[in-house]
Amino acid sequence: MLPPYLLIMSTICLNNIEVYAYHGVFEVEQKVGQWYTVNLEIDVDFSEAAINDDLKGTIDYSMLNEIIRKEMAVKSKLIEHVANRIANGVLETFPNIEGGTLSIAKRNPPVQGEMESVEVVIEL
Repeated sequence: MLPPYLLIMSTICLNNIEVYAYHGVFEVEQKVGQWYTVNLEIDVDFSEAAINDDLKGTIDYSMLNEIIRKEMAVKSKLIEHVANRIANGVLETFPNIEGGTLSIAKRNPPVQGEMESVEVVIEL
């Protein structure tokens, strides 16, 4: 058996979570909705889980996904507001998170001309 490797800090990433939601300043955005892409990267010491193969020593990423989807389901005018709610929910649920980054991209925003997305990024 190999000796356990001690991890100091590690990162868990939830990549390209696709969510259909109803955010926007314009009434049509809140009625018709559109696709969003959410990414969450968190810094956390999961050495206990890496050594012991036990979920208690890490962050349950299914719960992170639930927080994201729950907050994305609440209509808001601004994705900045949604990002703040998600960040607060994540940090309240998992106080052992040391930091990270959350991004929300609104695909095909209602602006003149072609634009793939507009994105907000918040540091945890």
